[in-house]
Amino acid sequence: LEQARLLKAVALDKTGTLTEGKPQLVAWQAWDRADETTVRRLAASLAGRSDHPVSKAIAAGLTSDVASVDGFTALVGRGTEGVVDGQRLVLGKHQPIEERQQCSPALEATMTEHEALGRTVSLLANDQGVLGWFAVADTVKASSQQAVAHLQRLGVTPVMLTGDNAATARAVAAEVGITDVRGNLLPEDKLQAIQDMQKRYGPTGMSGDGINDAPALATACGGTAIGAGTDVAIETADIVLVRSDPLDVPVALRIGRGTLRKMR
Repeated sequence: LEQARLLKAVALDKTGTLTEGKPQLVAWQAWDRADETTVRRLAASLAGRSDHPVSKAIAAGLTSDVASVDGFTALVGRGTEGVVDGQRLVLGKHQPIEERQQCSPALEATMTEHEALGRTVSLLANDQGVLGWFAVADTVKASSQQAVAHLQRLGVTPVMLTGDNAATARAVAAEVGITDVRGNLLPEDKLQAIQDMQKRYGPTGMSGDGINDAPALATACGGTAIGAGTDVAIETADIVLVRSDPLDVPVALRIGRGTLRKMR
């Protein structure tokens, strides 16, 4: 509580903190003449092995039989990979596919269109090229805009930190009223961002719900975990929001300030 009263800035995670954290598959397409049934099966098989909310949304949205996955690996902050039906596959963010030089201008245009709507686009690719894309949308929590406004009235600068792509992050940030937004962040990038914010603004808090948020929560001057988040985030944070409501972030700051006034 003493730390909370000192905060000059608060970093907010996007998925599960400002949004409901219950994304749904809203559109997908087999790409470049790939067989739709095959793409559906491969993507559902790989996504079904992951605990990430985006992967879960893809698996739930693709009604398909699934195959066994060999050598499954979670690529932290990037996606997943594994071998399905003899094919080594990657299902995940734009960056690992782009690094393999498998993104065409037409595919980039399709992704940009969906990202501008605040959707997260995942790509499925094998060694030969991209097999399909999957657009997932999450709903902004009803109280997120109000929470951001309350922080600003308290003289606290809100900043969005997210592993999602920059275009999607900007769209969601604009909806809730945040102007400082940073996307495509790995866990170590979020940690670095907190350190940078502490130099720029002063004492900086962090609010998040995922495993990827834990290093930043530990470093922040008062980490706040969403109660419905992962165990590691809850164990790492100083404050847990039992209602999982971002509006309770500024409430915690007011309680901290009020408590210290009463003590004095």
